[in-house]
Amino acid sequence: MSIVIGTGYVWNIVSATVMGLQTAAFAGCASRQKSRLDLPHTAEVGSRATEKLSDEENEEFSRFQKVHQAHIEYLPLAQSSVLLAGLFYPKLSAYAGAAYIVGRLVYSISYIKCGPEGRKYGVFFICPSVVTLLGASLYGSFKALALI
Repeated sequence: MSIVIGTGYVWNIVSATVMGLQTAAFAGCASRQKSRLDLPHTAEVGSRATEKLSDEENEEFSRFQKVHQAHIEYLPLAQSSVLLAGLFYPKLSAYAGAAYIVGRLVYSISYIKCGPEGRKYGVFFICPSVVTLLGASLYGSFKALALI
């Protein structure tokens, strides 16, 4: 079986690019949050630099940091999966990539506004899209190897 990369694959590249830009945007939000709270660039949750913050400011800072960390943790998996699955199923993986992007946006906004309870709204999109991308990558690979 040969893999033909058609024009539909461009949407997979767009999805992977937007995932990276989205992560960079939330990194910028976390950085601006540090500036707004007059924290050094290297400040982390629980560090001496955050001792001067009120409980509310510390909680808000913590939420921004956790959202940024969640983006970084899943970015390699999401980007590689959308690109690999796109080799076999370009439309399916492009749609799953878009669902991941929407889910990550909903997750981030709702977590920052509502705290840990807000995560459930974004996870509703993120988990099915990641499972779809991983499943499509594996199924396409096994099929190409004539194992299925």
